[in-house]
Amino acid sequence: MSLLRGEEFDPCFLSSIEEDLLITKILRTHDPNYRYKIDAGQLLLVVESTMHYISPKLSYPQSNCINSWNVEVFGLEEKLGYTIKKISHEILCKCYEDGGDLHEETMMLFETLGPFKWDAKVVLTLAALVSIYGEFWLIMQLVHHNSLAALTATLKQMPRQLNTLKIQFKALNLLLDTMIEAANLVLDFEGLPLQQELLDDEAIVVTKSKMYITIYWILRSTISCASQIADFRTMKDNQVHSNSTTIAAWTLFSLVYKLSGLCNNLREKLHTCQMQIDRRFPGKIRDLFKVSHFHNQKVLRVLFSLKNDLPLKDSSGEKYYGIQELENKVVILLISKPELFAAEKIFYLVQRIHDHPLHKKFGGSYAILWVPIPSSHTWSLTDEMNFQFLSNSLPWFSIRCPWLLHSAVVNFIRQEWNYKDEPIMVVLSTDGVVTNLNAIDMVWLWGAKAFPFSASTEKELWEKENRISHLLIDGIDPLLTSLVEEGKHFCIYVSDNISWIREFNDTLKKIRSAGIQLEAIYVGYRNPSKDVGNILDISIEANTSIFLSTTKMKLFWLRLESIKNSVARLEQAGYHSSSLQQVLRLLDACETSNDWVIIGKGSSTDVIILKGREVQECLNILPELAENVAKLGLFGAVRCAMASPLPVKPCYHDEILPSEEGLTEETVFCSRCKRPVEKFVVYQCNVTEPSRIVGQD
Repeated sequence: MSLLRGEEFDPCFLSSIEEDLLITKILRTHDPNYRYKIDAGQLLLVVESTMHYISPKLSYPQSNCINSWNVEVFGLEEKLGYTIKKISHEILCKCYEDGGDLHEETMMLFETLGPFKWDAKVVLTLAALVSIYGEFWLIMQLVHHNSLAALTATLKQMPRQLNTLKIQFKALNLLLDTMIEAANLVLDFEGLPLQQELLDDEAIVVTKSKMYITIYWILRSTISCASQIADFRTMKDNQVHSNSTTIAAWTLFSLVYKLSGLCNNLREKLHTCQMQIDRRFPGKIRDLFKVSHFHNQKVLRVLFSLKNDLPLKDSSGEKYYGIQELENKVVILLISKPELFAAEKIFYLVQRIHDHPLHKKFGGSYAILWVPIPSSHTWSLTDEMNFQFLSNSLPWFSIRCPWLLHSAVVNFIRQEWNYKDEPIMVVLSTDGVVTNLNAIDMVWLWGAKAFPFSASTEKELWEKENRISHLLIDGIDPLLTSLVEEGKHFCIYVSDNISWIREFNDTLKKIRSAGIQLEAIYVGYRNPSKDVGNILDISIEANTSIFLSTTKMKLFWLRLESIKNSVARLEQAGYHSSSLQQVLRLLDACETSNDWVIIGKGSSTDVIILKGREVQECLNILPELAENVAKLGLFGAVRCAMASPLPVKPCYHDEILPSEEGLTEETVFCSRCKRPVEKFVVYQCNVTEPSRIVGQD
């Protein structure tokens, strides 16, 4: 039989010098083409799955990817299947050569696999072998039940009964299982991050030497297995019980013993390497962010591209990219659980950051990279399904195989970037420096206008943004936006009390019947329950308010929460402004009362905030102050309604205001007693423009 061919070279008992010579010969065959990129891990999963169906006793692999059948290949001039077919054909040809030398044939197989990386060499060889074995086993399983299988077996002259060859099949299956175990160790070592930077020289040299010898025995065992399968396919009935079949089986068992020993040695060395890397990698990542770099490529490579040359995927799910796609761009790392957000938040995020009017201006300067991290340490099937669906739908990059992220990277994100399972947006500048540990509130509030999304930009945006109404409703509903643009008076009201809302709607009717125009918008309340539907029905029936859908209400409260978070950061940094004081009053009303109202006019910076009973107390007397509304405007009338009784004497407080166009047309209120003040204009000769002194109540 072909398995019992003579061997001029027996590598089972090699001295250290002879082993070094063998490794030298192996390395001479290694001429990798770095354009060839094969997902060896995925292909090995297919091999393991195939062997499980051939021999169910073998453990079924736990896939880390739903689409494990779609093996990703880049750079090959031919289909992956054709490459595997060529390798299997070469292996089978060696099996039918009489008097061949297994060592020489193994080295010739190394030559054929020269352009591939070490992990690809091993997995391609196993894939070729398993394809031969799988075809044989499939026919033998169907030969008594399927006419096509029976006729094919006849054409191939395959025996009909193999029940008496249990020992041979056991040896073959056990050897294949051991080869797969060894292949996984090779893939584990090749997947170790930053080997040259984090491992001792001795650890690298020793482990690689063990790996080369292990690969040699995997390839050599492949030829032996293929020879056994070839013998099965041509075996005559009178050969089934011959001594040669028993000898062949024990030859395979001896290879199992040899490979098992190599696996133990390689596993021990691999464990040493992993311990070194696990100990040094976290410090490497921290040091990486302590300095600036010429570009962001080194940072992104260490975080996301150590186990995958093309770690990024776009929303089509069909194209994969390297980290060079993010060079010279501000990179926003969207870190979240695999389900990301609720649907309404996902759509709103796309609107704010991708469909924003300023995206055309800044879009080429920044990129979003979604980095999903599950709550547990392992990926569940639900996690994988959520990720696959969203990553194929969202209009930005995502990590192609997030389950391959190194544990040190995940721990760094959790500990150093304070990721607590709630979505955050970490911003990296073009030189790889973290400029914002969480820009998500900026994105909710300002969208693409927040570019470059740094922490310092947040303060600048607040200095320019003095319209609370715009902050509250921007991007939620076009109707709300039009109210602001048209300069109408409006009030946004919040309550979870049906009685209060009924009373508020009745008051609105009285205000409008008095000729006062005031648009009311109901935005629900924090953490709404089923009662919100009843409240909406009341508002619709009263026909006094603009009512938002529950989805848009959630967006309003999302913006309000973002305002709260942003203000908290600014206060912590010691920043104060007049617009910020108004926001603080709004947040105070939100925190201390379940019923509150904010009244504004168009894009004006001035707003009135009422809460609790003072809402009804103030608005109830507005119809009686219709003349004041006509004279002072709605804001002036409301402030008069809120003011305390007139003092016996004027307060004589002066307000000195700069002369600005249009200011004389507006009602000015005393900062002390909050009532309208008389206006006087004083011209001074020591200034280039006239100044105006407004004063004396």
